[in-house]
Amino acid sequence: MASNKPPPYYILFSNSSLSPAPSTTLGHPAIQYHYADDSLLSLLPQYPQEHVLLLDYDPSSSAPPAVKSISKNMSVTGLKIEDAPGVAAVDESGTKRVEKMFIIETTMLESKNADHEEKSPHAILAEFKHKNAILRRGLAYPETPKATNTTTLPPTRNSTLRPDV
Repeated sequence: MASNKPPPYYILFSNSSLSPAPSTTLGHPAIQYHYADDSLLSLLPQYPQEHVLLLDYDPSSSAPPAVKSISKNMSVTGLKIEDAPGVAAVDESGTKRVEKMFIIETTMLESKNADHEEKSPHAILAEFKHKNAILRRGLAYPETPKATNTTTLPPTRNSTLRPDV
């Protein structure tokens, strides 16, 4: 059954790092529309620190949207659909906007050549627990939603925390 419901109006991303103090800030991505008949080469990052996330939204499909990262050091851990405060306003053309927004959850991967400095056993254990929490969030579908007005979608099967493995 196809969905006739338009997609959320806003797309934001939330990046949590592997550091002990994860960030809770939201970012506004630069959005580029890519269609099935467009060249795939335009999707590749244009410079070394550019991160490219692909949000696959098909309005004719009943399947939930999927998000993937094609960046070397960024991985997608989830996709949420939440209420967007202030979106209920009517735009210039008189069209009412969808009152939802996508939040793409991401995490940065550590460099392979990271310095292995001497760490205390407590610091190693804290880092291990934090990395496992990110893995659980990225690989397991949450049993209960965080709020009644929030929909959490699982990451796609192809999203990995180690794209180079």
